[in-house]
Amino acid sequence: MSFITHVHITSALRYLGLLVCLLAISACSTTGSLDVPGQLPADVEDRAVVDGEVLPLPEQPMVTAEPMSGAPNMSPVVKRLLTVAQDQRHREDWDGAAESLERALRIEPRNALLWGRLADIRFAQRAWRKAIQLAAKSNTLASNDISLRRQNWYLMANAYEALGDQTAAQKYRSKLTQ
Repeated sequence: MSFITHVHITSALRYLGLLVCLLAISACSTTGSLDVPGQLPADVEDRAVVDGEVLPLPEQPMVTAEPMSGAPNMSPVVKRLLTVAQDQRHREDWDGAAESLERALRIEPRNALLWGRLADIRFAQRAWRKAIQLAAKSNTLASNDISLRRQNWYLMANAYEALGDQTAAQKYRSKLTQ
């Protein structure tokens, strides 16, 4: 094999290696929402499995959070993503707003406000069941933030009404008057 042929093969292998690395990196990135049209999100578990034993979740949480006054403490990145999502929402860019909120939730997954805002977006997209699940998740994390909980109950009542479930809609409307 001549020296020139060896150089060409070596260069080609380097470029091939670089291409494989770039493809592997791009395969790990996300380009949008993980939502699958027509598919509902998984139900929230109502039990826990510890050491192979199924245990029911307690009726009341064992640890309660302090009441929140005003907006929750958020990192600057999450605040920026929330602002971007609000701007996208005002422009009715529902997918963009959902993507911004999902990115914020990857940073702060226990932020009740972000879950509530994502529920609002799913409601606007007419994804009623998903909106209900997200609002319920927000309420679970909201603890004593009654304002956020009331917003979520209102959304849930309207989503159940849109689904034709008047009993559930009335249940959440009655929570608003308590």
